[in-house]
Amino acid sequence: MIRGKENQEQVHTFLPISILLAEDNVINRQVVLMQLKKLGITQVDTVSNGEEASEAFLSKKYSLILMDNMMPIMDGLEATRKIRAIEEDEKWQPIPIIAMTGNVMDEEKEKCFEAGMNDFIGKPFTIEALNNVIQKLQQPSQEPSLSREITKR
Repeated sequence: MIRGKENQEQVHTFLPISILLAEDNVINRQVVLMQLKKLGITQVDTVSNGEEASEAFLSKKYSLILMDNMMPIMDGLEATRKIRAIEEDEKWQPIPIIAMTGNVMDEEKEKCFEAGMNDFIGKPFTIEALNNVIQKLQQPSQEPSLSREITKR
């Protein structure tokens, strides 16, 4: 018996988007990159700490940021607070930031939302979970951070 569509993964085709992936663990980074590629998302820049994430945010327009919470130098929560402060000071449209963490306790989720993150995904996560959270935060009628100009250092 041949099995049909019921066993095939549902993969959403996204408008061209660019993602900043902030993840210090090389293996986790490679897994997320592979999942994004399977979803058809290939415009992905990677950084390994929060300081690099806030610098990358200033140098290029992204559709969204996938932010690990626990990274060296500057963690994801502090990087998110820094990005939100910049957006507020510059009157930029807020970029969607998705927290990625192995700690899925309610208090950790609350810390993420208090820091200004838009959503939360617990590690390890499936491609379906990643797909769902990206779909939820995509705004098809707008391009990434339209109201923002790039600041070059």
